[in-house]
Amino acid sequence: MSSLLVRRRGKKAAAPAELPAPADGTSGVGGARTAGSGRPATPPSSSAGGADHGDAPPQVVEWSNGPALVTKAWGALLALALLAGPAALAWTLLRPEPAPVAASAGPADTAAQAAANERAVELVETWLRADKDDQQLLASLTSAPVGTLPQEGLTIRDSSVAQSEAAEDDVWSVTVGVDVAEPAPGSTPPPADQAQGEQAEVPLVWVRRYFQVPVLVQSTETRYSGPDLAVAALALPSPVPGPAAAEPPDLDYSETISPTSAAGQSVAGFLAAMVAGDGEITRYLRPGTAVSAITPAPYAAVAVTGIKGSHEVAEDPADNEGTHALTTVELTRLDGQKTTSQYVLTLVARDGRWEVAGVEPAVRIDTTPSGTNGSGTAGE
Repeated sequence: MSSLLVRRRGKKAAAPAELPAPADGTSGVGGARTAGSGRPATPPSSSAGGADHGDAPPQVVEWSNGPALVTKAWGALLALALLAGPAALAWTLLRPEPAPVAASAGPADTAAQAAANERAVELVETWLRADKDDQQLLASLTSAPVGTLPQEGLTIRDSSVAQSEAAEDDVWSVTVGVDVAEPAPGSTPPPADQAQGEQAEVPLVWVRRYFQVPVLVQSTETRYSGPDLAVAALALPSPVPGPAAAEPPDLDYSETISPTSAAGQSVAGFLAAMVAGDGEITRYLRPGTAVSAITPAPYAAVAVTGIKGSHEVAEDPADNEGTHALTTVELTRLDGQKTTSQYVLTLVARDGRWEVAGVEPAVRIDTTPSGTNGSGTAGE
């Protein structure tokens, strides 16, 4: 860009005092700016050359380093790009593989599992109760051929899902547990030619049986109701073994606490208030403990028959001494019948008396290695 300020030939330039004042309020020749530019103009030359002494036009100096700096900047960026290339390649090759993200069961999986469980329970119950006239009823619940059905169905109760897991895509394997009325061991079955309607004199007992059913659950979409689930049992129920019995561990309640001791009386008073509505429950609670009585009370009376503690209990305890107490009680129902139950309570001493600091949701397992003696407080 080239820019010169020139005066018309034959006219004399205005004296400095006659120049208009700049817009920014500065004065004098040094404050004059070039037209159309924000840069200050170079002062007039004071040399004696020329007829118009002191009237030489100001020279506008053009800045010519811009293209050079732009070229240098592009060169620097190119160099950085060339250097970053090998580094990026090395990072790509050496960085660890990202860990796979495990898919969690979402609402869709939960709904599919619930649908599979419901169909499996329905099929097992119907199949066990079915007789020779229930072919179509069973066929409506499974895509498998119904086959042979007995003359009379079985008597069942208390069916529930024992296990449910995804087997393959859209297929769930469901195990259903159900009580079945079966002839008592050693009893003689009724004769095959027994007349219909006659009562068989065969004692029956309830036996827990388990049946496995594969269930297909697929998502569908109807025009009006939106997404929905289609369910089909892929096979008839198959009898399977029940869950194996776990080996019970040793419990961490090595100390015997007398029901007539101060700690035992606190336990008895607390349980009587909570279960039988006998007395005010708050008088037995440690400050800050929130336990409510059952209302309406389901039992008429509570009798403590035994207490086992995790720590030794003193008759004159110091503050904050405590124990976890596995308490066995005899509950008297409202009809006068009795049954046995157990509670696990936390007892903590304060001001010479034992208070209930909580009802624990589970028992304590003894994790002490054999040959060692465990010690501690109730909070451990």
